[in-house]
Amino acid sequence: MKRRTFLISSAAALSVWSLLGCGSDKPRSLILADGTGTVHNRAVDARAKVFEKKTGRSVRILLVDGPQAVLLASRGEADVAIVPFDMSIDSFIAGEHGRVAGQLANGGERLKVLEVDAKFHPKVDAKGAKDLAAALITPP
Repeated sequence: MKRRTFLISSAAALSVWSLLGCGSDKPRSLILADGTGTVHNRAVDARAKVFEKKTGRSVRILLVDGPQAVLLASRGEADVAIVPFDMSIDSFIAGEHGRVAGQLANGGERLKVLEVDAKFHPKVDAKGAKDLAAALITPP
């Protein structure tokens, strides 16, 4: 009798754990490395919110300095990065980590939007990166 009770309770616990372990069918959050500083953060955040509303994809924004944003993108730890227009991204381009998707204009100032290449970085969501980069460079 004790063994049967143990087996039933074990099966029930296993069922609950397996249900808890199952994630939703939603894709993971896209990672946006914002290396533009606090001056542009509101504009970047606003465009990310519009993207989330339109697509249902969540965006996690990492506020870092410009060089750190390029480094995260180069490592494939971000799907998209935004950096000041005058910042050098030679190592990012030369290493074939991605491309300049376009520019984000904010208050007369231009920012570079970098789309990370999923071919070289398997953690990157290729479609998500392309969609998010496009949303950032398109005027709201």
